[in-house]
Amino acid sequence: MTTPHDLDRLQRIREVTSDYGGYQGLYTSLLGVFAICVGLAPLTGEGPLADLFPVGMLLIAVLFIAVQMYYRRSFGQVRPRWTTGRLLWVVLLPIALVLAYMALIITTNLLEVQGGWVFGVFLAVALFGVGCSDLRNRRHYLVGAVLILAFTVLPLGPLFPSGTHPVEWEYPVMVAVVGGVVFVVNGLLDHRTLVRALRPVAESEKA
Repeated sequence: MTTPHDLDRLQRIREVTSDYGGYQGLYTSLLGVFAICVGLAPLTGEGPLADLFPVGMLLIAVLFIAVQMYYRRSFGQVRPRWTTGRLLWVVLLPIALVLAYMALIITTNLLEVQGGWVFGVFLAVALFGVGCSDLRNRRHYLVGAVLILAFTVLPLGPLFPSGTHPVEWEYPVMVAVVGGVVFVVNGLLDHRTLVRALRPVAESEKA
């Protein structure tokens, strides 16, 4: 007899499988680590930490390959279910974001109000778009979008010793760092959803 729990689990499997690539969250986490490294790089100056930057990038590349092997070994070949709506979302959303970002840059340049908040707003909208693609399992993207938007737009200067808003300091260093942290957390949550929804190949063969 099929129970509501079984139906809920089947629905989650369907949703995760249809966007299997998006739920491979360890890739997203590595992207976040990369953003943090890039954001912190200007702060290292020419000291010993600056010499370690190329090593860190090489390590991220190695980890990327390791993650690819892990997903292939754990879940095998998963063919996402591409519906017309999802295909349009994946293709049109990036194009719309790029065009919107270009329009925002042009507008802020004309108004002479350029600053780190521009990149923050773009990043928040991008995260919001990803979250809207699956509100059931990706609420953390909406939370991340709100946090980044608040960090870049709200007058936070008085909360820091310098009295200056952090995104006005060596643009866009702090936005990249904060965005990187959000990407790391979101990636781990996506990965958690994936491993809870889909059983590894080895377990499926035993069942």
